[in-house]
Amino acid sequence: MKMYQLLLMVLTPIIWLRLLKFCQHNNYRLKQAFGIHKTSLEVDIWLHCASVGEVMAVRGFLDAWQAKHPQQRVLITTMTPTGAAQVKKVFGKRVSHRYLPIDWQGSVRRFLKQLTAKKLLIVETELWPNLLVQAKQKQIDIYILNARMSARSFEKYAKYPRFSQKIMSIPDQFCAHSHADAERFQKLGAQSVVVTGNIKFDVVVDEKVLRSNWRNYLADKLLVWVAASTHAKEEELLLMQHRALQTEYPNTLMVLVPRHPERFDFVYKLACQRFQKVGRRSDTPIEDWHTLDVLIGDSMGEMMYYFQASDIVFMAGSLIKRGGHNPIEPALLAKPILVGEYTFNFADITEGIIQAGGGIRCKHVEVVSKLLIAYINDTGALRETGRAAQEFVKQNQGAVERLLDQVDVENSYQ
Repeated sequence: MKMYQLLLMVLTPIIWLRLLKFCQHNNYRLKQAFGIHKTSLEVDIWLHCASVGEVMAVRGFLDAWQAKHPQQRVLITTMTPTGAAQVKKVFGKRVSHRYLPIDWQGSVRRFLKQLTAKKLLIVETELWPNLLVQAKQKQIDIYILNARMSARSFEKYAKYPRFSQKIMSIPDQFCAHSHADAERFQKLGAQSVVVTGNIKFDVVVDEKVLRSNWRNYLADKLLVWVAASTHAKEEELLLMQHRALQTEYPNTLMVLVPRHPERFDFVYKLACQRFQKVGRRSDTPIEDWHTLDVLIGDSMGEMMYYFQASDIVFMAGSLIKRGGHNPIEPALLAKPILVGEYTFNFADITEGIIQAGGGIRCKHVEVVSKLLIAYINDTGALRETGRAAQEFVKQNQGAVERLLDQVDVENSYQ
């Protein structure tokens, strides 16, 4: 732990830069990073979700929990302002929200002094050492939901066995994605591990998405494809693929959705350099989208709408060594999935979809436009690939119910 505290000190300048960036958002105050809040709070369960992805992943679980325990009070903490905005949008007044403080000992101590909670449910593997130690000292039961441990992360933890043993032994229960994840946690020192599956497979399509089918406004487009959650250096490559597609089929639309909001303006300008008809979600009426070559998805929390409006989805973060993003949502909507070479963040899910016939890996970016053209010429293959992706997701659902059985164990004996 001493090494970890030293590392935090070394990283303090970088942490400060990130905090100042957060402060540009209206709903973030610097004092919250130090665990300072105006009032105390008492809740039954406390869920920690790092950002938007984790908030969306936990939705099915929290819906099921509140259906069983409608009177229980729930707190969700996030690290990022975008995560906080998603909590407000998805859950509204059903939950309380606070920012998790930076994992400095004093900040965590102040935060926990103002909070009373019976259970802490950490989504994914956000293992902040000071938080874990002090929460356990307050006798809060700690569960790690949707716990995953990639081979790469395992190797990093294994280099520091004493530190890993101490941290992994603190949570009361790890609820792991798979048997491979469970085995890695056990080797690192976790005391109690159970395989519950991946709650991200249990995502439910909001009825609003289906009712507001944006594809209806694009009926005259021969093909609509989404480049989802793109990063720097990917947009230009994918815009080039859309240019190659339009050389043969000009009546097509690319929906380009950058991963980070601060890059919206840059990506819009980049698209305008290459195409004449470029619009933004924020200022182009939906009735005019059919006139565009490229639509920039400069909005938050609407990715499922973009997926529903598309025929094919390219999951970005995979053309560079970012590791890709979660392909479950477009697969659930029966969209064929295209990915690049690097998908180590969601290796099992992505490879599972590919093996099931629901997606294709593009080791070279030039393959993207060729596949788009091939699907235009074979709509039967497009539908078959989409159905295979959807079926793979449905076959892997059920994690929410298994998690409820684990987390709600004492209530089942009352």
